[in-house]
Amino acid sequence: RNILLRFPSIIGLNFDKNIKPTLSSMGSRLNLSEDELRKMILTCSTIIGYNFGDNIKPTLDALREYLMLSDEELRKILLRLPTIISCNFDDNIKPTLDAVRNYLKLSDDELRMIVLRLPSIISLNFDDNIKPTLDTLQDRLEISDAELKEMVVTMPSIIIYSNIVPKLDWLQTTFDLNQLQLVELVKKQMPLMGVNLDKTLVPGVAFWRECFNGRTDVDAMAEIIRLPRELTQSNKRLQKRSALFKELGIPLELLWGKGEYTDDRLDTWVKRHCYKSIDSTE
Repeated sequence: RNILLRFPSIIGLNFDKNIKPTLSSMGSRLNLSEDELRKMILTCSTIIGYNFGDNIKPTLDALREYLMLSDEELRKILLRLPTIISCNFDDNIKPTLDAVRNYLKLSDDELRMIVLRLPSIISLNFDDNIKPTLDTLQDRLEISDAELKEMVVTMPSIIIYSNIVPKLDWLQTTFDLNQLQLVELVKKQMPLMGVNLDKTLVPGVAFWRECFNGRTDVDAMAEIIRLPRELTQSNKRLQKRSALFKELGIPLELLWGKGEYTDDRLDTWVKRHCYKSIDSTE
């Protein structure tokens, strides 16, 4: 039903002559399981209307050759971003990748690794989507071309982050950072750039400041910025765990530094420190 709504012209296709050959060729070329093929079609229904030999195979072959991909790497990219198939390599894909390569002065291997980690870059327009973000990041942080390149190679997803300047402004003001300190913070904790400012960062600082209510403001803020990765936790997660600690009589400050803990690991920590088990009952 969803496929029909997205791609109504499928009604005019002959299953045995048009649809089945395309799906069979796709499955064989990318070594897809039935479930993987199904998910791919649900994500990009227009694939059904393409001729494998005339439309799909040339794009796959060109992308594989351009990035020097193995069959498995090509497969992984397509599973994450099936819509690539609907792009023309020469008109859409190559211009974007060429522009990214030239702008950041990337080696073949660096470009390849960026695409493997962020396949969606292929579907972006360089001038409309990528360049403005890179320019904004570079201008706000006052970093060199080499430093910008290092950031993108280290964490390609920074290309698609939104509202970067407000986050940088907030971090610098909240923690009283100079420009160099701000740059170092971003380099060490780039995931902060992908966190929602109003829903995660702001309430996160308020939460931890309350947990450190026995400290001065200066000491509390210094501790928070010492482990900025803790600020990437969702407010919902923090509230859930704080309620648990309160129920078990555990000082909330002991939640600090455990952002990477799974619930099971946190339970183990609680048991090891002689508190009531998370799963225990009164």
